[in-house]
Amino acid sequence: MYRLLFGLLLICAFTSCKKCYDCSKKCGTCTLNASVLAGCEGDEALDGFSVDSWKLFLEGQGYSCVYSSIDEEACGKEEKDNKEEGNFDCVSQ
Repeated sequence: MYRLLFGLLLICAFTSCKKCYDCSKKCGTCTLNASVLAGCEGDEALDGFSVDSWKLFLEGQGYSCVYSSIDEEACGKEEKDNKEEGNFDCVSQ
């Protein structure tokens, strides 16, 4: 009897859990003297360009650029979809 209850509890626990994802958004910071420019994928500051092309353009203008990222977790399909709409890349944990 206890085995059956334990088995049912395990099944309920696993089916009610939401799948979680590791999400990251690529960002960059570029500096030239006292001027600092920063942006992430999808930001208006990048004017529609990717972080990669934005970095290449600014480095061609004499800026020094570094990549960074914002890392967040999303649990459940809806939260994952919302993150991806905000230019995050999500992968299963």
